[in-house]
Amino acid sequence: MARAADAGVALLFLTDHDSVAGFPEAQAAARGRALDLRCGVEINTRHGENVHILGYGIRRQDPAFLARLADFRERRIRRLRRMLENLKRFGLELSYEEVRGDASETLGRAHVADALRRRGVVPSRAEAFRRFLAPGRPAYVESLGPAPEEAIAIIRAAGGFAVIAHPATVPDPDDIASWARAGLEGIEVHYSTHTSSDVVRFQDLADRLGLIVTGGSDYHGRGSGRDGPIGVEVSDEVCRCFLERLSRCG
Repeated sequence: MARAADAGVALLFLTDHDSVAGFPEAQAAARGRALDLRCGVEINTRHGENVHILGYGIRRQDPAFLARLADFRERRIRRLRRMLENLKRFGLELSYEEVRGDASETLGRAHVADALRRRGVVPSRAEAFRRFLAPGRPAYVESLGPAPEEAIAIIRAAGGFAVIAHPATVPDPDDIASWARAGLEGIEVHYSTHTSSDVVRFQDLADRLGLIVTGGSDYHGRGSGRDGPIGVEVSDEVCRCFLERLSRCG
């Protein structure tokens, strides 16, 4: 929160993976800062490894919504334990407790990668993914998350609207059109690693499908490999349209 405020971020959504539990702590950290902090979510789907659905304007304390997120986190634990079994067969034995560490909510491949780094097996999280945890590598286990359509429905049922995150990771752009028919309302045109041609390409797609344009930095914290700029700049018109849709949530 301090880094965001110092960087001049005006509007910040905390969109943790499959969890909203970090929001009260973020609220406390943002108190007294010139920062409009809101709660969102990022739901990992099983449609490829990096197809994630962002939820904005959600009722974060909705019981049914929280129950679904808890189920997704439990699936993540089952997946993680299978990864540890694969690593053991490869001659690398890590305990669940060692991998979990201080994490209190969502667990994923990054926690396994960090445990391998702490053990000195790899020098970085990125190298752990490359050698062991990426699709096709020895410890990889396919995602047990929901289908994108299911993630969209869950967000809508919680009063929010759904946006496709980092769309360059979607293997087939036609899938985005299919998800738009299922209730997807936005696309992350402005993203931390998008080139100017990416922005034009995804803006054109948003115009064609009638999707709201959003922006996000995908900041994951210090030492994560995604700890660059904590904000992205969007036009006043993009912000106006986003806030207008947000005003109709609830």
